[in-house]
Amino acid sequence: MKKNITISGLAGTGKSTVGKLLSEALGYSFVSVGNFSRELAKEDYNMTINEFQVLLSEKPELDNIIDDRFKNYCNKSDSLVIDYRLGFHFVKNASHILLTVSDDIAFNRIASSKRNDEDYSKVAIQKRNKQMKERFIKNFGVDFTDTTNYDLIIDTSFSSPEELVEKILSEFKALA
Repeated sequence: MKKNITISGLAGTGKSTVGKLLSEALGYSFVSVGNFSRELAKEDYNMTINEFQVLLSEKPELDNIIDDRFKNYCNKSDSLVIDYRLGFHFVKNASHILLTVSDDIAFNRIASSKRNDEDYSKVAIQKRNKQMKERFIKNFGVDFTDTTNYDLIIDTSFSSPEELVEKILSEFKALA
């Protein structure tokens, strides 16, 4: 297995949940650009993640700041599981995973996560995903939903996080 693993996907695919469990199984550290962005939104801008996503679409230089800081950290570190939609593009010497899920299941997962700073409506989640995809294409020239960017694609709709971790470990053993 390569020294780092990136996990990408739309909101509600289970990136953080699977990433944390995978990091524990491997003895790796878990890092998340989403957590980094949420903290930045709250601490520096007094905004929710949804409000911050709008600001990011208006001020692409903020994306560059976030990505520069985060990718530099990830590329200087070993043994990380990285929750980062653009990880395939910015993190070198890593295996890249894309998680997918149905819209209904994603909505239910996000709603049950009870994050106080997010709008849980299906419309808000779809808008957030669309804005992210469009912003990344515009700012970086890459579509993080394009499956050709990944070593492994897994639909998380009907598997437990533990089953997904076992599948990932099994797939990467087969590739090693």
